[in-house]
Amino acid sequence: MENSTSPLRQFQRQPKLYIDLPSQGKWYDENILSEGTATSLAVFSMTANDEIGFKTPDALVTGESTVRNIKSCIPAILDPWNIRTIDNDSILIAIRMATYGQSMTVGNKCSKCGEDNAYDIDLQKYLEYYNSKTYNDTLKYEDFIVKLHPLTYRQWTDIQKSQTGFQRALNFQIPKFEDETQKEQAIQSIVDQINDLTLASIINQVKSIQISEEIETDPAEIANFLNNQDVKFFHMIKKQIEENISNWQLPLEDIKCESCGHEDKLRVSLDSSDFFAGG
Repeated sequence: MENSTSPLRQFQRQPKLYIDLPSQGKWYDENILSEGTATSLAVFSMTANDEIGFKTPDALVTGESTVRNIKSCIPAILDPWNIRTIDNDSILIAIRMATYGQSMTVGNKCSKCGEDNAYDIDLQKYLEYYNSKTYNDTLKYEDFIVKLHPLTYRQWTDIQKSQTGFQRALNFQIPKFEDETQKEQAIQSIVDQINDLTLASIINQVKSIQISEEIETDPAEIANFLNNQDVKFFHMIKKQIEENISNWQLPLEDIKCESCGHEDKLRVSLDSSDFFAGG
């Protein structure tokens, strides 16, 4: 008979911290977040299986390991694929803190003398930094009002996979062409696909377009409209999106080389393969 009162059960994982999502749940419902709330989400530490997932290259590329870990460590997030990118970094930082602690050691090579240095970074200030940011989601152009929203984690992952595929093709497949005409055609095909991907990534961040009292939210109609609109309209949207991305970057850290004293700037990377490499 199964023992339902094992003394080990009282020592199972407990929440290590609680976080609020920077988006404040603006684009979520109860299918994405438990009870639709984006505040005081319990964060558990990773299990051994979770950590192994972050060291599996294929799972990292597809985003599967990140999604599994978010479900494991923050159960209130029911659908990590539809979490918006402005929340994703805070989520990963919180999981890292719950697992390894508030401090993280990062390395940097001195730009002056080449010495390798190590610096301890306080991750709590990054959570506070993201929660102080504001996402500008409204843009006006002539009589139009455009509402924006960040990409979902699935959309972002799909873009990263496509970019990786294009880069591999340029590096390994294109050089195999002996015929110059075929090589040029293959290169142009990849360039066209990259341009299409860039265009789609911008359009996917348009939530709605309003004219007078009418609002269009259908992605296909929005895409068709922007593809046949004055390029100035598109460039204004693109500029606003780029400003949002720049505004949500982690701040530069002031660092000093222990060997020569040279002062430099460092921006911490949240690349999953490095960020979860260990304490």
